[in-house]
Amino acid sequence: CDLELSKTNTSIDDKSDKLEELSIKIQNHDATAIQLAEDIRKADDMIAAIDAHMKEATEIRSVGRAENAAAIKDSEDARTAITSAIAVLKDFYKSSGAVQKEAYELLQRAGGPVTLPETPSTWDSGYTAVADPAAQPDGIVTVLEQISADFGRMEADTKAQEETDQNAYDSDMKSSKIEKARRAKEAEMKTQER
Repeated sequence: CDLELSKTNTSIDDKSDKLEELSIKIQNHDATAIQLAEDIRKADDMIAAIDAHMKEATEIRSVGRAENAAAIKDSEDARTAITSAIAVLKDFYKSSGAVQKEAYELLQRAGGPVTLPETPSTWDSGYTAVADPAAQPDGIVTVLEQISADFGRMEADTKAQEETDQNAYDSDMKSSKIEKARRAKEAEMKTQER
C-alpha cells in the first residue's frame, strides 16, 4: 500500500510539474500572441500613415505642377508680348530717326538727324525723341529687353525647380512604396506566426 501511495504521490508531483510547465508555456504563448497583435496593429497603422502621406504628397505635387506650368506659360506669354512691343518700338524709333537703321534697312530721311533747340517747345511741335530709346539704363527698349531677360531667367528657374520637385516626389514615392510593402509583409508574417 505504501508503494502504491508513493507511486501515486510521485505521479501527482510529475503531473503537477508538467501542469506548471504547460501553464508557463501557455502564458508565454499568450504574451507572444498579444505582442504579435500589437506589432500587427502598429504595422497596419504605419501602412495607413504611409498611404495618407503618399496621398498628401501627390496632392501637393499636383498643385506644384499646376503652379509651375502656369508660371512657365505666363513667362512665355510675357516674353512674346515684350518681344512684340520691342519690335514695334524699334520700328517707330527707326522711322522717327531716334534709332539708327541697320545698313540693310531703307533709310528715308529728308534732312539729317533731328536737332533740338536750346529750349524745345513741347506743345507746338511733333515728337523730337529727347531720350535715346536704347540708352543705358533709361531707354525704354533697354528696359524692355532687361524685363524680357528677367522673364527668361524666371522661366528657366521654374523649369529647373519643376524638375527638382518631380525628382524629389518620385524618390519619396519610391521609398514610401518600399516601406509600405515592407510593413505589409511584416504584418502578414506576424499574422501567420500568431
